[in-house]
Amino acid sequence: MKKLAGLLAFAFALAGAIFLTQYYGSRKPAPPPPPPNAPAPPPQAPDAPAGANVPVTFKTQLVTLDFASRKAHVTLDLERDPARAAPEKVWVWAYFFTSEAGRRYCAGEPVEVSRPFAAGNRAPVNVEIKVADCPAPRNASSTYYARINVSSESSFAARLGEQRISYDITRASPVTVEGAQPKKR
Repeated sequence: MKKLAGLLAFAFALAGAIFLTQYYGSRKPAPPPPPPNAPAPPPQAPDAPAGANVPVTFKTQLVTLDFASRKAHVTLDLERDPARAAPEKVWVWAYFFTSEAGRRYCAGEPVEVSRPFAAGNRAPVNVEIKVADCPAPRNASSTYYARINVSSESSFAARLGEQRISYDITRASPVTVEGAQPKKR
């Protein structure tokens, strides 16, 4: 009976040790408090590209996809960190998709915008992008979406690689469609 009681006590002690190790091992330490009088980090725009040190943030205002002219129009509000030098150029790139076309998208080349911050730290920008091979709408109520990317580095950095293309409509901008002819079945 003493051996059974000892074995039972050992099992409870081992289970308790495993439980405590799991509990304290999964807890993340609290971040250190900011130093006194430290400036708060600037808020990030909802459409800003990922990364903490983004020199230009943006908010998409309007996106139009014109099937007849094979062009898209994108209106953005750009904002830059006033503590950093204003970029001389930015490149805007967009890709368009509909949930009806599976995992297909269409896009054009990134568009260069020169001196967007000539008048200050915020700038409204309108760009026209030539697009080709957009999936035709299946019916008049087809919904299209756009994902926009802005880069102050280069046109290459503005274009997202295939592995970063997302068809998640919750983070995409709805698109106003013009000149579309529904696909004939």
